[in-house]
Amino acid sequence: MPFSIIFDTDYICFDKICECIRAFSSHNAFYLMIRRENRQLRCVIAGLGRIGSTLQKDTLREKPATHAGAIFDNPNTILTAGADPSEERRRTFQADWDSIRVYEDAAEMVRSENPDILHIASWTDTHPELLEMGFHYRIPVIVCEKPLANSIEDINEIMELAKSKATRVVVNHERRFSRDYLSVKRIISNRELGELLSLHSRLYMNSNKSAKETILHDGTHMVDIVRFLCSEDIEIRQVLGNLEKRGGKLLTFASIGEVDVVIDVSGSRDHLVFELDLSFTSGRIRIGNGTYEIWESKKSPYYRGFRSLVRKESGWKGATGYFSRMMSHAISLWHNPKQRSNSSLEDGYMALKTIARILKLAGERANGGSS
Repeated sequence: MPFSIIFDTDYICFDKICECIRAFSSHNAFYLMIRRENRQLRCVIAGLGRIGSTLQKDTLREKPATHAGAIFDNPNTILTAGADPSEERRRTFQADWDSIRVYEDAAEMVRSENPDILHIASWTDTHPELLEMGFHYRIPVIVCEKPLANSIEDINEIMELAKSKATRVVVNHERRFSRDYLSVKRIISNRELGELLSLHSRLYMNSNKSAKETILHDGTHMVDIVRFLCSEDIEIRQVLGNLEKRGGKLLTFASIGEVDVVIDVSGSRDHLVFELDLSFTSGRIRIGNGTYEIWESKKSPYYRGFRSLVRKESGWKGATGYFSRMMSHAISLWHNPKQRSNSSLEDGYMALKTIARILKLAGERANGGSS
């Protein structure tokens, strides 16, 4: 039997509304639904280092820039606790986030806090163990930093375990949620500049890392966003370079359908470059860290009878929302159990699998084999 409640005031608090609804015992299910939809989701973080918390202090980065910052900034979530084996990191975390509860052990934290969302921001070698723990305690949503593991072998068991669990995972390949990259994906899908013909990507780091370290821990972003933009898997053709040399380079030739792909991972620079250069039949896009350019084919102002590329847009206007939009997606997954993750465990696995293939071919070439 339907019912209605009329209040003779313009404002009444949410708890008072729930109290009135609860009085109708036949409508308890509706009351529970309202409580589920309106309460703040409880979030905890395993790993209180840079991406977990401290990068929020970087005054130059777009905010939020960390898991703690993304939770704190969202009105639908509450940061209840963090865990880290390091006492120094626990002290810093409490000082930065208003004395939030801290734990040395992540499992103890999960048992005590009963979170809705678990954020895994710890060292890569701990990711498989923490994912397994999250599945065991049936946490509805897990946000896990990239890469999922140090190798395919380390994550295979987790992939099998996930098939029997209701937990959804968001792998924090953050560019999938960034407005500028989503704009480029739309341009590709709508063929606004014609067909995508080739994609050259560049990741340049300092000389202290080997190409192997760089492609696994930073190049996973590159591999994932290339796959995301093109909506297909990457087929590796040939790999050149030195995996182990500090500041060395790794040049990968690949394809995605009919699109030629080059992934250049190199050191020996005193600066950071993360950039994609996409060539279309009627245009060009450059996108990366601090870079957003769209070029269109126009009648050439330089040569009679030719067409040239003319820059249409330069610089992304406004915030990209890369971290905040990832957080909003995790919240949406919690509220919608049938919704698929836009950066799923399977997506993270495919990025790791592609990198494993690159490393395998590079290793074979170094040992005298053929790529």
